[in-house]
Amino acid sequence: MQIKHSAPKGIIIYYWPCSLILLAPSLLLDRPTSPLCATLRIACGKPYSIEVNGQKLVTRASLVAPGAVRNQLIAFESDIALFYIPVEAAGMKQVKALLKNRDVVDFAIDRFEHLLPTIRLAASGELRPAQARQLMDDVIEAMLGEPIQEKSPVDPRIERVLNALATLPLNEVEADVLAREAHLSKSRLRYLFKKEVGFTVQQYARWLAVWRGCLMWQRGRQFTEVAMDAGFHDLSHVDHAFNEVFGINPTNVIDPNFVSLIHCAPDAAS
Repeated sequence: MQIKHSAPKGIIIYYWPCSLILLAPSLLLDRPTSPLCATLRIACGKPYSIEVNGQKLVTRASLVAPGAVRNQLIAFESDIALFYIPVEAAGMKQVKALLKNRDVVDFAIDRFEHLLPTIRLAASGELRPAQARQLMDDVIEAMLGEPIQEKSPVDPRIERVLNALATLPLNEVEADVLAREAHLSKSRLRYLFKKEVGFTVQQYARWLAVWRGCLMWQRGRQFTEVAMDAGFHDLSHVDHAFNEVFGINPTNVIDPNFVSLIHCAPDAAS
């Protein structure tokens, strides 16, 4: 199937640091993507077809594991909602337990039926930031079938590294500096970071840089400036990173003719 446009009728994105809810009447994606977070897709309309690491499903609700390759998504007239469950989310331990090392899990839509009216409201752009963040928590709890548990504490040495990464542009991330910050050797830092976070330092730094670019972007500002401020070396670098996270060309992610962006960070108007 040749896809001419990813979202023929446009998309709405509610976004905050390292998380988003994307809604579209139709969403047609054939560029492989492998975000570091778990991704949940719920169709208010027709079932969609999704391929993950070569496994194909036709469903109305599915969860894709962090880092798994989503090869293709065909959601025509599905009124689909895509939830990026934050890597740092309190419920991630439960989400991983639900996945049981599987790349993708199929759900009956009944699990989310009570939330479909709110998802449809979100698709109209009517949710306030606090309501969007609450919807994320609600769909996670519905998926888990239990309340979200409190987040387990992170090793304080890795917590210091995470705090440092949150402030650094991608081109200023240096393993030597981070290791000294954590009072660890580089090899011990690599081991502990992968154990605590689930990904390498560079993978996580690139992930943060993509989100930093989204949060810094303002209408009327050149995307090249935003990419450089986020620490990307050049446009090919940022194009690769954005496609890795979203499966969509970065200029489309911020194109006002293609997408409506609603900033929902905790400090945004609620």
